[in-house]
Amino acid sequence: MLNHILELLKEHNIFLTGGGGVGKSYMTTKIMHIYSKNNKRVVALGSTGISAVGIGGVSIHSFFKFGICSNYLELNLFDKKQKDKLKELFNIIKNIDLLIIDEISMVSADLMEMIWLRLMQGSFSGRVMVVGDFYQLPPVKKQDSIGLFNFNYAFSSTAWYNLKFINIELVVSKRTSDMQFYSMLSHLRLGIINSEIYKALSSKITNTIPNDSIILFGRNIEADMLNAKKLAQIPNLLVKIKANEKIYDDNLHKDAYDKWVNNLNALRELEIKKDAKVMFLCNKWGEYYNGEQGKIQEINQDSSGEIISINVLKDNGVVVEVVPFTYWLFEYKKDGQDIKENIRAEFVQFPLKLAYAITIHKSQGMSIKRLVCNLNHIFANGQLYVALSRAISWDELGIIYTRSKDFYSYLKSVVNIDQSVNEFYAKEKFIREKI
Repeated sequence: MLNHILELLKEHNIFLTGGGGVGKSYMTTKIMHIYSKNNKRVVALGSTGISAVGIGGVSIHSFFKFGICSNYLELNLFDKKQKDKLKELFNIIKNIDLLIIDEISMVSADLMEMIWLRLMQGSFSGRVMVVGDFYQLPPVKKQDSIGLFNFNYAFSSTAWYNLKFINIELVVSKRTSDMQFYSMLSHLRLGIINSEIYKALSSKITNTIPNDSIILFGRNIEADMLNAKKLAQIPNLLVKIKANEKIYDDNLHKDAYDKWVNNLNALRELEIKKDAKVMFLCNKWGEYYNGEQGKIQEINQDSSGEIISINVLKDNGVVVEVVPFTYWLFEYKKDGQDIKENIRAEFVQFPLKLAYAITIHKSQGMSIKRLVCNLNHIFANGQLYVALSRAISWDELGIIYTRSKDFYSYLKSVVNIDQSVNEFYAKEKFIREKI
């Protein structure tokens, strides 16, 4: 499968898609690694700040110098004020071998047109690989923004047509081995609720929340309140760990830096106690994965009292020693024939956070073993599917639903899929692959 995609990328642009947990991120990371190993110039972009951090790249707006523009007409006016920046950008674009855009479902048609404009301005001659699932979270359209397209999604743009993607869909779940559960998720992804799925989900509604579960909420305030409440109930000493933050670029605007920090799952001040339940926020091969849970066993200090590591007892009984993780804010710069990552700032913090609750949005990319989904506040297309598809096990999945509205009617209302998405997947040809 990997070799097939690499072969296709020699001549074609690729749209890599598939449901939650099928290995899109894994495949993307492998491709980036192979290209870099072969001295190919890769630029990785995220449609949002969170996805940019997840892929180890920068945001689309930051890289392409879009500012706050919402369409290419606004961009043409804005560009008159940044000619020097654009000259440097076009020099980079001209030398890219592979441009990767992650979470493509959150890229609007107007934004896709702006990306295409930049590629043409920069005489781009490399390959483009866009990654994501249009059945998941849709583009966020600001109330006051003016779109030139009546259509929301990137595939509705002329740019998408011009890029002539080969479509590859990964079809086997790497997250769960329960094929019946995976089949149900596949139906939900397509917006299908039948009596069988309704009965199955209804059977998961519970008032009893196991102590070792993570609750997914639709809103930040609910997740924050539950985490604070649970931490307060632990009688052990409260330990506060401040992140180590350094800014190297004097031209980095404070608002831009703060926005980047807010998109990290890591916290400016981590509050923990011995015996607190935590989750890991990144992958460390052979030790832990993003979303895995554990309990604080020991907080280790050096002779000066500085916290140097944290011992976490994972759910499988293995103790791992966790050390601070460094997040880099960088920009791509041309360096001779190479494209280098120019570090603008760094943020150092333990890759841990309390694991009693998290928002659906922040859970993207995670695999969670014991999961309870609070479905009371689902407000975006695809959000129900994103929440449920974080689960590794059907047996360890629970649902909270306390609204007065009939559960079946509520499910029907929140699994609505944009008809244009259904039409896109129906009319396009896909190569369907297993990893």
